[in-house]
Amino acid sequence: MKKIVPIAKEGWPFVAAPAGAAVLFVALGWVFPAALFLAGAVGLALFFRDPKRNAPDSPASVLCPAHGKIVGIAEVEEPDYLRRTCRRISIFMSLFNVHMNYAPITGQVEFLNHRKGKFLRANLDEASLKNESNSIGISGNKDRVMVRQIAGTIARRIVCRVKVNDRVVAGHKIGLIKFGSRVDVFVPLDWEVLVKEGDRVVGGISRIARVR
Repeated sequence: MKKIVPIAKEGWPFVAAPAGAAVLFVALGWVFPAALFLAGAVGLALFFRDPKRNAPDSPASVLCPAHGKIVGIAEVEEPDYLRRTCRRISIFMSLFNVHMNYAPITGQVEFLNHRKGKFLRANLDEASLKNESNSIGISGNKDRVMVRQIAGTIARRIVCRVKVNDRVVAGHKIGLIKFGSRVDVFVPLDWEVLVKEGDRVVGGISRIARVR
């Protein structure tokens, strides 16, 4: 028997509303609108799916914090947490990807910063600095890594499930972004990048970098 994929708790209000409307229309005998609302509920349930992840046991690796496509790898200055030149790996999540976000390394959350901003298309390079975002700095692997959850044109709701001083484990859930967006990972320059632009990655499973 095929297992049912659970739905993220933050998604239930979005699923329940059209599902409730579908039930109401069925009771009234209005089949067509009931079918439309039911289809909407199913679509939202698929969007907020929260599949189980079995993170690989690889302490020296950086796991991908999001499911999607690598849209950029660049050498940038990061003044907020790493406070030096580092490597930024950008993952774009379409509406069809799983939208949970995962801890890239095991360590302690040392830094959180929610920043208001614009809602440019998330796949644009400038979105990392100009869009509304939430940055999570984690100390581990004898250095520091930062994850930036970035809102996009449609995705305007960033959820962060961790707080400063929390202990996180690589591959465990740290939040999600609703309705398509992007996640950037900032790693030290001397760490080896294992992906290239255009690669498809799986959040909480794919290795995107490792300590040299």
